[in-house]
Amino acid sequence: MAGKGWFGLPFFSLNPRPEVVSCVLSGGGSRASFQLGALDYLYRHDEQFTPTIFVGASAGSILASTLAQSADRDVQQEYLRRLREIWDAMTEPNDMFTPRPWYERLATEGPQLLELVKPLRTDPRPAPPRPQRAPLLPFLRQSPASPPTPELPPQPTPLELALTPDSDEPVRSEWSLAALSSIASHLGRLPRIGSDLNAIAHGLDASKSMYRPGPVLLELLREETFFPARVAASGATLRIAMVALESGELRFMTERGSFVNRNNEPLPGGLHDLTIGVLASCAIPAVFRPVPIGNETYVDGGVRENLPAALAIGHLGAVRNYVVSSQSSGVHRRGSMADADLFSIVMRSTEILIDEAGRDELAYAHSAGSIVIYPELSVHDAMTVDPALIAINEAYGWLRAAEQHLHLDQAAEARHRRIIEARLRALQAEQDYLSTEEPDKRRLRALRSAKTELRDAVRSARDVPLPPGAEEWWRTWEPRATPVALDPPWLTA
Repeated sequence: MAGKGWFGLPFFSLNPRPEVVSCVLSGGGSRASFQLGALDYLYRHDEQFTPTIFVGASAGSILASTLAQSADRDVQQEYLRRLREIWDAMTEPNDMFTPRPWYERLATEGPQLLELVKPLRTDPRPAPPRPQRAPLLPFLRQSPASPPTPELPPQPTPLELALTPDSDEPVRSEWSLAALSSIASHLGRLPRIGSDLNAIAHGLDASKSMYRPGPVLLELLREETFFPARVAASGATLRIAMVALESGELRFMTERGSFVNRNNEPLPGGLHDLTIGVLASCAIPAVFRPVPIGNETYVDGGVRENLPAALAIGHLGAVRNYVVSSQSSGVHRRGSMADADLFSIVMRSTEILIDEAGRDELAYAHSAGSIVIYPELSVHDAMTVDPALIAINEAYGWLRAAEQHLHLDQAAEARHRRIIEARLRALQAEQDYLSTEEPDKRRLRALRSAKTELRDAVRSARDVPLPPGAEEWWRTWEPRATPVALDPPWLTA
């Protein structure tokens, strides 16, 4: 039994089993490409990476369940090869996230509906000047050094805006000849728009999600790639995370299809189909439909633990724990969101919340002495499916795994980061060059410079194992859905 320590999380198991190795895999959508690259390195180069315990959440549950079909390292490596083939074959977001018909309809017809109602919301007359009023909190505003300009009345402070009650005046729809004319021009489309709105509302209510899993999931769940009976008979231990909406509790489905809680204590409810469990673990709220299992309805385990390391480290008793996360630490800076809509604010706040929870989970894994592999650089987001970015992220996962396995210093880590950043710049230069029909000397010079920089960055890191084919990165086009037929122009004299 594990003791309780940092923030109530379990310490490293008090009774670790000798030679038992665990592998924890986080959620991250299409960013699981990072984990695939890291795992590829570990199976090839780290002889101590012999996992027989797998714990995963969301996309990590797909990887964990597939690898847990065998307790033999060589067989696991073969399953990993199959996983990479499937991941690398994706060419567009629909392969992973296929829009529901209602959502596609909304995206198509929404702008037309807004165009129809816009005349009812817009007053064509100029707004009357706002009356001057005394500030609510005058001590927060300094007196001007010179007389105020009459054309520019003082703007309310953020605190004043927050404390000022809304106007009691009702919002009026202003009618005008222009508005009536616009309505008349759309009369023939009103029945169709009404039908579309009904279809959108019905589809949203029926599907409870914007997307359904794309064809990649069907490939991942084909019997030759994944079969629940193989997991149950393999001798490996599996735990995949999901959250019950009714109770709000974090649950884990086992290799046999039973449920345990976050302390690995059995829960009532019998056995369930492990395939359905994987689907539930990946059910990102609003993106994919919640999955009913037994008496509860489940969504993505990342809602509570995107990196479920505490179960593996504190309760499953492995002596050596590998924690591989595809979530980078920190979020991309965005432009001003002062005028962002409510949906954008909620999504951005959720992104920040997940990042903060991820930092705590990584810190716990580090504190327990785990081998922790995670990206410091974000190559692409969780819903991006682009063959070039997936390939680059796989290479980054490989390099980050090498850093941990070989205990490389900061200088080596900096060289690896330069390789990935140079490859991203080369990809951008490729896209710029290919965006024009006629040869562009300026873009060609930029492309040649970016590829040369990539060549030099790779050669500077030759003292450690590099991903297969790294020496050819600068010589070839990055992978695309439609391969580039043009010979690399930067290689010509």
